[in-house]
Amino acid sequence: MLRNCARCGSNFGAAGREYLCSACREPRIQVPLRSAQLSTRERQIVRLIQQAKANKEIAFELCLTVGTVKEYMYRIFRKVGVQNRTALALWASENLSAEF
Repeated sequence: MLRNCARCGSNFGAAGREYLCSACREPRIQVPLRSAQLSTRERQIVRLIQQAKANKEIAFELCLTVGTVKEYMYRIFRKVGVQNRTALALWASENLSAEF
């Protein structure tokens, strides 16, 4: 059966209930980005995480909601290629300049 890939839109031969072509099924390699690609607000949040602040404390200090802080955290984790706050703090100590 001929189908369109849900991700890239190309036609491919599907066997059963497949929705992605073989190229889109391959895992994408995530390369960690450099600190210059973090926005100023994201760098502020990373610095507060390095100080072991909780999301609630970060939200209060930056005049944001806790939900907004969580969204920033999610984006930062994806950009940097880490999965938790501790790994982010270690990454920041190695990659972010001390001037900020």
